[in-house]
Amino acid sequence: MTILPANGQQNSGAFLWTDTGTYGGNPIRPLAIDEAIATLMGQEGALPLIHLWVCERALFLGRRDAKLPHLDRVLHTFGKAGYRALLRSSGGACVPLDSGVLNLAIHLPGTSVAIDDFFQLAARLLTAGLMRYGEIAIGEVVGSYCVGDYDFSLNGRKIGGMAQRRTRHGSILQLCINAEPDNRGQLMELFYEQAGLQEMTSNKPIPYMDGTTDTSLSAETKRLVTVSELKEQLYAALSTEWQLTPAPLEVTEAEIESARKHLQDKLGLFSYTAQEMADENWIRRQTSWQPHAEDRSRI
Repeated sequence: MTILPANGQQNSGAFLWTDTGTYGGNPIRPLAIDEAIATLMGQEGALPLIHLWVCERALFLGRRDAKLPHLDRVLHTFGKAGYRALLRSSGGACVPLDSGVLNLAIHLPGTSVAIDDFFQLAARLLTAGLMRYGEIAIGEVVGSYCVGDYDFSLNGRKIGGMAQRRTRHGSILQLCINAEPDNRGQLMELFYEQAGLQEMTSNKPIPYMDGTTDTSLSAETKRLVTVSELKEQLYAALSTEWQLTPAPLEVTEAEIESARKHLQDKLGLFSYTAQEMADENWIRRQTSWQPHAEDRSRI
Protein backbone atom coordinates (compact mmCIF):
# COMPACT_ATOMS: atom_id res chain seq x y z
CA MET A 1 0.00 0.00 0.00
CA THR A 2 1.43 3.37 -1.03
CA ILE A 3 0.91 6.40 1.20
CA LEU A 4 0.42 9.47 -1.01
CA PRO A 5 -0.58 13.06 -0.37
CA ALA A 6 -3.66 14.31 -2.17
CA ASN A 7 -1.61 16.05 -4.86
CA GLY A 8 0.85 13.19 -5.22
CA GLN A 9 3.76 15.38 -4.09
CA GLN A 10 5.97 15.05 -1.03
CA ASN A 11 5.03 17.71 1.55
CA SER A 12 6.90 17.98 4.84
CA GLY A 13 4.09 20.14 6.24
CA ALA A 14 1.46 17.43 5.80
CA PHE A 15 0.83 14.32 7.88
CA LEU A 16 -1.55 11.42 7.79
CA TRP A 17 -3.23 11.05 11.20
CA THR A 18 -3.84 7.41 12.16
CA ASP A 19 -5.37 6.37 15.47
CA THR A 20 -5.28 2.61 16.09
CA GLY A 21 -6.91 2.68 19.53
CA THR A 22 -6.03 0.77 22.70
CA TYR A 23 -3.98 -2.41 23.05
CA GLY A 24 -4.50 -4.88 25.86
CA GLY A 25 -2.87 -8.06 24.54
CA ASN A 26 0.75 -8.69 23.64
CA PRO A 27 2.50 -5.32 24.09
CA ILE A 28 4.68 -5.72 21.02
CA ARG A 29 1.75 -5.25 18.64
CA PRO A 30 1.77 -1.41 18.47
CA LEU A 31 5.54 -1.45 17.89
CA ALA A 32 5.12 -4.07 15.17
CA ILE A 33 2.54 -1.81 13.54
CA ASP A 34 5.02 1.09 13.68
CA GLU A 35 7.68 -1.13 12.15
CA ALA A 36 5.31 -2.09 9.33
CA ILE A 37 4.43 1.57 8.74
CA ALA A 38 8.15 2.39 8.61
CA THR A 39 8.55 -0.10 5.78
CA LEU A 40 5.91 1.81 3.81
CA MET A 41 7.99 4.95 4.22
CA GLY A 42 10.38 3.52 1.64
CA GLN A 43 7.78 3.71 -1.11
CA GLU A 44 7.85 6.51 -3.64
CA GLY A 45 5.64 9.44 -2.63
CA ALA A 46 5.22 8.24 0.96
CA LEU A 47 3.65 10.90 3.18
CA PRO A 48 4.72 11.55 6.78
CA LEU A 49 2.36 9.92 9.25
CA ILE A 50 1.49 10.35 12.93
CA HIS A 51 0.34 7.13 14.60
CA LEU A 52 -1.61 7.45 17.86
CA TRP A 53 -2.13 4.54 20.24
CA VAL A 54 -2.74 3.65 23.87
CA CYS A 55 -1.40 0.60 25.71
CA GLU A 56 -2.99 -0.77 28.86
CA ARG A 57 -0.73 -1.58 31.82
CA ALA A 58 2.73 -2.36 30.48
CA LEU A 59 6.39 -1.69 31.21
CA PHE A 60 8.31 -0.63 28.10
CA LEU A 61 11.90 -1.40 29.04
CA GLY A 62 15.07 0.08 27.58
CA ARG A 63 18.08 -1.99 26.55
CA ARG A 64 19.97 -1.07 29.70
CA ASP A 65 17.13 -2.33 31.90
CA ALA A 66 17.93 -5.86 30.74
CA LYS A 67 21.09 -5.66 32.88
CA LEU A 68 19.21 -5.03 36.14
CA PRO A 69 20.26 -7.77 38.61
CA HIS A 70 16.75 -8.69 39.77
CA LEU A 71 14.75 -8.01 36.62
CA ASP A 72 13.24 -11.50 36.65
CA ARG A 73 11.86 -11.04 40.17
CA VAL A 74 10.46 -7.55 39.64
CA LEU A 75 8.73 -8.57 36.40
CA HIS A 76 7.18 -11.51 38.24
CA THR A 77 5.86 -9.10 40.88
CA PHE A 78 4.53 -6.65 38.32
CA GLY A 79 3.04 -9.48 36.27
CA LYS A 80 0.98 -10.53 39.28
CA ALA A 81 -0.27 -6.92 39.44
CA GLY A 82 -1.47 -7.13 35.83
CA TYR A 83 1.47 -5.52 34.03
CA ARG A 84 2.95 -6.77 30.78
CA ALA A 85 6.55 -6.11 29.68
CA LEU A 86 8.40 -5.33 26.49
CA LEU A 87 12.04 -4.68 25.66
CA ARG A 88 12.00 -1.90 23.08
CA SER A 89 14.64 -0.85 20.59
CA SER A 90 14.58 2.92 21.22
CA GLY A 91 14.95 4.94 24.38
CA GLY A 92 17.17 4.43 27.38
CA ALA A 93 15.11 3.16 30.31
CA CYS A 94 11.75 1.87 31.46
CA VAL A 95 8.54 3.78 30.72
CA PRO A 96 5.26 2.73 32.37
CA LEU A 97 2.26 2.82 30.07
CA ASP A 98 -1.43 2.62 30.93
CA SER A 99 -4.79 3.78 29.62
CA GLY A 100 -4.05 7.36 30.73
CA VAL A 101 -0.94 7.73 28.55
CA LEU A 102 -1.14 8.75 24.89
CA ASN A 103 1.59 7.43 22.59
CA LEU A 104 2.50 9.03 19.28
CA ALA A 105 4.87 7.76 16.63
CA ILE A 106 5.94 10.32 14.03
CA HIS A 107 7.01 8.63 10.80
CA LEU A 108 9.11 10.37 8.14
CA PRO A 109 10.07 8.85 4.78
CA GLY A 110 13.76 8.09 4.39
CA THR A 111 16.58 8.31 6.90
CA SER A 112 18.26 11.58 5.95
CA VAL A 113 16.66 13.75 8.65
CA ALA A 114 19.22 14.71 11.30
CA ILE A 115 18.57 13.46 14.82
CA ASP A 116 18.44 16.97 16.31
CA ASP A 117 16.20 18.23 13.49
CA PHE A 118 13.72 15.42 14.12
CA PHE A 119 13.68 16.18 17.84
CA GLN A 120 13.13 19.86 17.07
CA LEU A 121 10.18 19.00 14.82
CA ALA A 122 8.62 16.96 17.62
CA ALA A 123 9.27 19.80 20.07
CA ARG A 124 7.43 22.21 17.75
CA LEU A 125 4.51 19.81 17.47
CA LEU A 126 4.31 19.39 21.25
CA THR A 127 4.64 23.08 22.02
CA ALA A 128 1.83 23.91 19.60
CA GLY A 129 -0.34 20.93 20.46
CA LEU A 130 -0.19 21.32 24.24
CA MET A 131 -0.31 25.12 24.41
CA ARG A 132 -3.80 25.02 25.92
CA TYR A 133 -2.44 23.39 29.07
CA GLY A 134 0.44 25.78 29.70
CA GLU A 135 3.98 26.54 28.59
CA ILE A 136 5.78 23.34 27.64
CA ALA A 137 9.52 23.23 28.36
CA ILE A 138 11.86 20.92 26.47
CA GLY A 139 14.91 19.61 28.33
CA GLU A 140 16.16 17.06 30.84
CA VAL A 141 14.15 16.67 34.04
CA VAL A 142 16.67 15.34 36.55
CA GLY A 143 15.36 12.44 38.63
CA SER A 144 12.59 11.47 36.22
CA TYR A 145 12.20 7.99 34.77
CA CYS A 146 13.77 7.45 31.32
CA VAL A 147 15.48 10.81 31.68
CA GLY A 148 16.74 12.49 28.49
CA ASP A 149 17.67 15.75 26.80
CA TYR A 150 14.26 15.87 25.14
CA ASP A 151 12.03 15.34 28.14
CA PHE A 152 9.08 17.73 28.07
CA SER A 153 7.63 19.26 31.18
CA LEU A 154 4.92 21.50 32.58
CA ASN A 155 5.62 23.64 35.66
CA GLY A 156 9.03 21.99 35.95
CA ARG A 157 7.70 18.43 36.17
CA LYS A 158 7.98 15.86 33.40
CA ILE A 159 4.85 14.88 31.48
CA GLY A 160 6.57 12.82 28.79
CA GLY A 161 9.63 11.99 26.77
CA MET A 162 10.69 10.98 23.30
CA ALA A 163 13.12 8.71 21.49
CA GLN A 164 13.86 7.98 17.87
CA ARG A 165 15.33 5.31 15.65
CA ARG A 166 16.04 4.64 12.00
CA THR A 167 14.84 1.68 9.99
CA ARG A 168 15.94 0.68 6.52
CA HIS A 169 13.21 2.78 4.92
CA GLY A 170 12.16 5.46 7.38
CA SER A 171 12.69 7.46 10.54
CA ILE A 172 10.50 7.02 13.64
CA LEU A 173 10.20 9.32 16.64
CA GLN A 174 8.14 7.85 19.45
CA LEU A 175 6.83 9.88 22.36
CA CYS A 176 4.35 9.51 25.18
CA ILE A 177 2.26 12.09 27.03
CA ASN A 178 0.91 11.49 30.54
CA ALA A 179 -2.66 12.76 30.34
CA GLU A 180 -4.61 11.18 33.17
CA PRO A 181 -3.36 11.08 36.77
CA ASP A 182 -1.48 8.09 38.16
CA ASN A 183 1.50 7.45 40.42
CA ARG A 184 3.83 6.55 37.56
CA GLY A 185 6.88 8.17 39.11
CA GLN A 186 6.41 6.33 42.40
CA LEU A 187 5.77 3.13 40.44
CA MET A 188 9.14 3.49 38.72
CA GLU A 189 10.85 4.19 42.04
CA LEU A 190 9.48 0.88 43.30
CA PHE A 191 10.42 -0.91 40.08
CA TYR A 192 14.06 0.17 40.19
CA GLU A 193 14.36 -0.42 43.93
CA GLN A 194 13.12 -4.00 43.57
CA ALA A 195 15.14 -4.56 40.38
CA GLY A 196 18.39 -3.71 42.16
CA LEU A 197 19.37 -0.39 40.58
CA GLN A 198 21.45 0.62 43.60
CA GLU A 199 23.42 -2.63 43.44
CA MET A 200 24.75 -1.72 40.00
CA THR A 201 28.16 -0.05 39.79
CA SER A 202 28.12 0.66 36.04
CA ASN A 203 25.76 0.74 33.06
CA LYS A 204 22.87 1.93 35.21
CA PRO A 205 19.65 2.52 33.24
CA ILE A 206 19.21 5.81 35.13
CA PRO A 207 21.33 7.61 37.76
CA TYR A 208 18.56 7.63 40.37
CA MET A 209 14.80 8.03 40.66
CA ASP A 210 12.74 10.77 42.27
CA GLY A 211 9.11 9.96 41.61
CA THR A 212 7.96 13.48 42.47
CA THR A 213 9.58 14.85 39.29
CA ASP A 214 7.00 13.11 37.07
CA THR A 215 3.43 14.30 36.62
CA SER A 216 0.48 14.42 34.22
CA LEU A 217 -1.52 17.07 32.41
CA SER A 218 -4.40 16.38 34.79
CA ALA A 219 -2.29 16.92 37.90
CA GLU A 220 -0.76 20.15 36.63
CA THR A 221 -4.00 21.67 35.35
CA LYS A 222 -5.94 20.48 38.41
CA ARG A 223 -8.69 18.96 36.29
CA LEU A 224 -9.16 15.65 34.51
CA VAL A 225 -7.55 15.66 31.07
CA THR A 226 -8.60 12.43 29.38
CA VAL A 227 -6.74 10.76 26.55
CA SER A 228 -9.78 11.38 24.34
CA GLU A 229 -9.66 15.10 25.08
CA LEU A 230 -5.91 15.16 24.47
CA LYS A 231 -6.30 13.55 21.05
CA GLU A 232 -8.93 16.10 20.06
CA GLN A 233 -6.84 19.00 21.38
CA LEU A 234 -3.71 17.86 19.54
CA TYR A 235 -5.58 17.46 16.27
CA ALA A 236 -7.29 20.85 16.54
CA ALA A 237 -4.12 22.71 17.52
CA LEU A 238 -1.78 21.04 15.06
CA SER A 239 -4.24 21.51 12.20
CA THR A 240 -3.68 25.25 12.44
CA GLU A 241 -0.02 24.83 11.42
CA TRP A 242 0.17 21.51 9.59
CA GLN A 243 -2.09 19.76 7.11
CA LEU A 244 -3.49 16.71 8.91
CA THR A 245 -5.51 14.06 7.10
CA PRO A 246 -7.26 11.37 9.18
CA ALA A 247 -6.48 7.99 7.64
CA PRO A 248 -7.11 4.34 8.53
CA LEU A 249 -4.26 1.95 9.19
CA GLU A 250 -3.27 0.52 5.83
CA VAL A 251 -0.93 -2.30 6.69
CA THR A 252 -1.97 -5.94 6.52
CA GLU A 253 -1.83 -8.56 9.25
CA ALA A 254 0.87 -10.32 7.23
CA GLU A 255 2.95 -7.11 7.19
CA ILE A 256 2.48 -6.67 10.95
CA GLU A 257 3.49 -10.28 11.61
CA SER A 258 6.57 -9.88 9.41
CA ALA A 259 7.49 -6.74 11.36
CA ARG A 260 6.95 -8.55 14.66
CA LYS A 261 9.31 -11.33 13.60
CA HIS A 262 11.93 -8.77 12.60
CA LEU A 263 11.71 -7.04 15.99
CA GLN A 264 11.92 -10.24 18.01
CA ASP A 265 14.03 -12.54 15.84
CA LYS A 266 16.44 -10.00 14.32
CA LEU A 267 16.59 -7.21 16.91
CA GLY A 268 16.20 -9.47 19.96
CA LEU A 269 13.24 -7.74 21.58
CA PHE A 270 11.16 -9.65 24.11
CA SER A 271 7.48 -9.27 24.91
CA TYR A 272 5.57 -10.93 27.74
CA THR A 273 1.97 -10.94 28.92
CA ALA A 274 1.01 -10.50 32.57
CA GLN A 275 -0.05 -14.15 32.70
CA GLU A 276 3.38 -15.31 31.55
CA MET A 277 5.24 -13.21 34.11
CA ALA A 278 2.86 -14.10 36.94
CA ASP A 279 3.41 -17.82 36.42
CA GLU A 280 5.09 -19.42 39.44
CA ASN A 281 7.75 -20.99 37.18
CA TRP A 282 8.66 -17.61 35.66
CA ILE A 283 11.79 -16.87 37.72
CA ARG A 284 13.16 -20.40 37.44
CA ARG A 285 13.08 -20.41 33.65
CA GLN A 286 14.61 -16.95 33.13
CA THR A 287 18.25 -17.75 32.37
CA SER A 288 18.73 -15.09 29.70
CA TRP A 289 16.97 -11.97 28.51
CA GLN A 290 17.28 -13.04 24.91
CA PRO A 291 13.81 -14.21 23.83
CA HIS A 292 13.52 -17.97 23.57
CA ALA A 293 11.51 -19.55 20.79
CA GLU A 294 8.62 -20.40 23.10
CA ASP A 295 8.46 -16.76 24.26
CA ARG A 296 8.08 -15.29 20.76
CA SER A 297 4.33 -15.36 20.98
CA ARG A 298 2.29 -14.27 18.01
CA ILE A 299 0.26 -11.10 18.19
